[in-house]
Amino acid sequence: MSEQLKIKQIEGLAADLATRALDAQVVKIANNLSDVNASSARTNLSLYSKSEVDALVVGAKNAFNVADTTARNALTGLKVTDRVFVNDDGDAKWALYIVTAVTTGTGSTSTFKKIADEDLFSNALTAAAVKAAYESNADTYAYNGTAKGKVDKITVSANINLDTLKTTADSALANAATAQTTANSANTAATAAQNTANSAVSSAAAAGTKADQGIAAAAAAQSTADSKEDAFTSTSESFNGLTGAANTAISITLGQVPKAGFNIDIFFNGLRVKTQTRTNGSKVITFTVPYTTEASDDIIVAYSY
Repeated sequence: MSEQLKIKQIEGLAADLATRALDAQVVKIANNLSDVNASSARTNLSLYSKSEVDALVVGAKNAFNVADTTARNALTGLKVTDRVFVNDDGDAKWALYIVTAVTTGTGSTSTFKKIADEDLFSNALTAAAVKAAYESNADTYAYNGTAKGKVDKITVSANINLDTLKTTADSALANAATAQTTANSANTAATAAQNTANSAVSSAAAAGTKADQGIAAAAAAQSTADSKEDAFTSTSESFNGLTGAANTAISITLGQVPKAGFNIDIFFNGLRVKTQTRTNGSKVITFTVPYTTEASDDIIVAYSY
């Protein structure tokens, strides 16, 4: 290697050493570590600062650990904000107290305030505690068996427009009201007919004292009265315990044979049923509704016989 090349290498090494010897790059003994960032150094070395150590020492000085409340009351030299950890608070469980007032400096004349105990942590997250805490908020309600039972009765399998459903229900309610008015009118007419029949029966009874001709006339009047009464005899029957799917015909057996030519009104939970099928001379009638029929549903049939 030529002397010139060696000189160049030595010059480069000297320049590099000079750069590394700058104040920003080295720790000088004369500075006694003042040129080191103390906070960063403590963090890197996992060391506490003096203030942090002092706080830990003060905390240790102001804390007491005793066996029970009797030992707590025997403490001396207490100061306000001192902490006292009691291993048995009288219920075989620990408790933590803070001194809030001191008279003579002894525990027996000091005022203690419990700031934590074992039950606080044991009971804080029980199912009952969580439930009570949640339901104490505004607009929160318990979802119990009763509410679930009501929801389970909803058997909707497709999307439903509630506004449309309400309009349909309102229309059905109006139809039911109309049907009720018609039924009331029919009932009024039937009552008038019954009064007429009763009058005819009275006339027939009075004519019974007359001669055979009068008796025959009374019998004819009685027959006429019976005919009128027969034409306007109406009844209603209630049915429970019926079940069936929506839009499926459900069969009912009436107590009487409906009078031919008279309307039969079927009400499903107060709503008048539109679709029904029957045969003259038969007690059996079927109806179809767009709802699932359950045993608890009320079905009322009003007819004349």
